[in-house]
Amino acid sequence: MDGDWKDKDYAAHYNKLYATPTQEFGIYVGVLDLNNGDSLVDFGCGNGDFLLLASGKVNHALGVDISQPQVETARKKLASRPNSEILLSTFLDFSPGQRRFTKGFSRKALHHLTDPEKEKFILNIAPAFKPGALFLLEDGMFFDFPRADMEKNWEALMAEAARYYGNGWEAKKKDIIYSFREEFPTGADEWTRIFEKAGFNIKQRLPKCSFYGTLLAVKG
Repeated sequence: MDGDWKDKDYAAHYNKLYATPTQEFGIYVGVLDLNNGDSLVDFGCGNGDFLLLASGKVNHALGVDISQPQVETARKKLASRPNSEILLSTFLDFSPGQRRFTKGFSRKALHHLTDPEKEKFILNIAPAFKPGALFLLEDGMFFDFPRADMEKNWEALMAEAARYYGNGWEAKKKDIIYSFREEFPTGADEWTRIFEKAGFNIKQRLPKCSFYGTLLAVKG
């Protein structure tokens, strides 16, 4: 996305256009098997919608986001949840400190990092995850071809994007093309290598289409 995350209007535009249905967040809760013994971290927590649902099921929930408007909204939304914490930070500046996590989540956020930055970030946070901890990543990632071959697959990629986004494609088209060309969606194989280097094993790879899907990793 080519907007400024410090801009309140842009954050509102994103929340309106890319809002996630509550039932979809419910699926993530199930995949992560959240329970009252968990300490959860959500990287790129946005306006706090997922944390609002998840914080009712875990012992502690931490949200991390770079956007001041999003953080302010999330803090208001979770003001009645004393077990929740919202932190304004870039991913690369984030420090777990003494925190230890049993569950991690990130959705449509880490594609803002280059591949070397992704590796640096995952290696930095990995020691804060307990053995057996789960990390669910949902983001833009290429499943059917390496990112280096994107231009050769461009026509088919655009056709699939139009099918995937359906009636919302025209409204989202500019953002999605910008994300493909100017941001850093990473191949699923590269994500697997990064997680494994950090001591995680990939438990599940679930493509939603050729350029978007989820990886579920478990800490060894």
